[in-house]
Amino acid sequence: MSIDFGCQTIVYIPFNDSAKIDGSDHANDDAAPPSLFPERDFHQGCQLRFQACRAAWGKCLKRMQELIHSLHAPVVENVVEQVKKSYMDELPGLPYPELPVVSVTFLIRTASSMSSSLFDEISFRLEESIDELFDDINDHFVTHVFPSDCITITGTMKTIVSGFVSRSPTGGQDIKRKPPTSLAAYDIALLEAWYRAVCDVRDEHHHRSRLVVIMHDFEQLEPQVVQDMFEICSSYIPHLPLYLSSRWLRPPSPSYIHATYPHSMLALLRVRDCPFPLAEKSLHDILLETFFDPTFEPDIMIGPTTIDFAVDFFARHSSSLDGLLSILQLAHMKHFEEPLSVLAPAQALGRSKDAAKVLLTPDAFPFLDVLFARVQASTLIAPVEHATSWRNATVDSLLSSVETARDTFRMRAKLLRVAFRLLLRVRQFMLVHGHKTAQGDQTVPDLMCLALRGRLGSVYGHLCSVVKCVNFGSLYEGRKAEEDEVISRVEIAHQMLCRDGSAQEISGPFGNWLSEYFKLRIVALEDAPLWDIWYTGSTPFPSEDYMSPGQRSGDDEDDDLPDISILFKGYLESAKMINVYDWFESFVVFLEARKRRVGKSRIPDGASGTSRTPSRKKGKQKQVEIEVVDEGAGEDEEWLMEVQARFIRALQELDYLGFVKHTGRKADHVMRTVFDSPE
Repeated sequence: MSIDFGCQTIVYIPFNDSAKIDGSDHANDDAAPPSLFPERDFHQGCQLRFQACRAAWGKCLKRMQELIHSLHAPVVENVVEQVKKSYMDELPGLPYPELPVVSVTFLIRTASSMSSSLFDEISFRLEESIDELFDDINDHFVTHVFPSDCITITGTMKTIVSGFVSRSPTGGQDIKRKPPTSLAAYDIALLEAWYRAVCDVRDEHHHRSRLVVIMHDFEQLEPQVVQDMFEICSSYIPHLPLYLSSRWLRPPSPSYIHATYPHSMLALLRVRDCPFPLAEKSLHDILLETFFDPTFEPDIMIGPTTIDFAVDFFARHSSSLDGLLSILQLAHMKHFEEPLSVLAPAQALGRSKDAAKVLLTPDAFPFLDVLFARVQASTLIAPVEHATSWRNATVDSLLSSVETARDTFRMRAKLLRVAFRLLLRVRQFMLVHGHKTAQGDQTVPDLMCLALRGRLGSVYGHLCSVVKCVNFGSLYEGRKAEEDEVISRVEIAHQMLCRDGSAQEISGPFGNWLSEYFKLRIVALEDAPLWDIWYTGSTPFPSEDYMSPGQRSGDDEDDDLPDISILFKGYLESAKMINVYDWFESFVVFLEARKRRVGKSRIPDGASGTSRTPSRKKGKQKQVEIEVVDEGAGEDEEWLMEVQARFIRALQELDYLGFVKHTGRKADHVMRTVFDSPE
């Protein structure tokens, strides 16, 4: 239902509980969307592709989650170790006990989802029981504080106190307590009494239990409230073994906490840093270990366009690993829109009899026609057999050709991964031994894209020329290749080196062979037959269909955008802090360009803060032009007021929706609150 409300249209989408079928309250998770290509699809194709997509993405997701967990593991262990050592190695002679604080520091701003998943792992490690002697009793207690809880000091202390006292002293399920009559819910004395009860229930070993407070988005917490909270908690040390954990950026100097809080408060804290790995390096490692690891074979190989989009989105919009997962999931969904992708998994249609039963139906004939044309046009059929092979084609023969193409593609992709990892190893070896020219200007994702396109010749050509000039003896140490041919070549070279010691004579032939090896192995995957069944290739990433609407382009779409969408486009392209005046200037320029496209009168130059001097002419022409300029000046003022009003209204709408936040540090700036791509 569409409602015309003034100058804008409101669209109301009524709720349709289609999940309730025959009285069932559970949705059918296996329900597939309709096919986008019904003219060359068959009846069960969309459902089978949906299942294949879930299986392929599930395999890729499991691998990436393992890699993300391995990235978090050193940081988690460091934080847990800091918590265990707190209140045990205090410096003697301090005038008062210090409140221990550990900060997980990032070099660049990351999405809150990344730190949330990290803090979830830290909480699990701190609360889990790792000693069977104490049954299931947890060693530490953990509670969380969010920016919404730090509006006032009363609300902050209530969140901290209630987060602990609602827990069972034995580490079991949370218990519901009656409201205390003598102590308020925000009084830290209530927490002290609860902790004494915990110590009475547990034995002497558990007197080392810590009360850990995890503060999310520390930079968004109210500084005055946090300062009061620190002072209150510090006054109860060491009776309450509180431990605070937070996350903030690691800029040059001074850090956020030293620049924001006074020295009198910092003297109460003992701050320890746990640096998080570089977000960019984490992205490179995940892509490399997921799609270019010889020991792991994904069902779907992503192409260079997906890698380029993921790296660009990670650098410009949100350095979030959750955003990377969303991008790769969308790439899988886009890939399985193609009807032929139903053949991606092995025996996707079952055994040969079952496949024949599915495909030998009238609605599957268009699908068979497309598959038959692709097989006949590929290198699977020898040129001399084209004239006769089509006469003997059957469903079994077509599926057998697809299996052959699958084996060919898998082998080519695996050899590409082996050669690519060998290239990185050789480059790393050259850099360690001082050959800085082997680095080049390309990053690891750039090299991935070049390798997938088969355009890595200049890179490995230069690298092999460097290999010819180095001592080959140390190259053998610690090198473990993934292919028999590589192993044999290195073994022969090492035997020759041990026999006559002529490293210079060995490095030359080995460099030539290495160049030929890379040339043979690093080839474009799109040259394989039926490659688009298992490889996304150069298919454009579906950013315009699945990502945020602010990233869409096109003059026709821009002409229909409301004011709030125009501001939202600039919002997505900005950093965390947005200069309101620059935002307004871009808003005016956008409106001017749109008005010119629709053929209306030109927006006066005064609206964008600039003015043009009228040309000097003689006689009556000069008088007429002066009158026109005078009228234009009035139109300029009216237009500027209108644009300002529209801008303020759109900005207030974004503020009302929670996309911006005002800050007291810069009056002419607002702060972004949303960075992640939509799931």
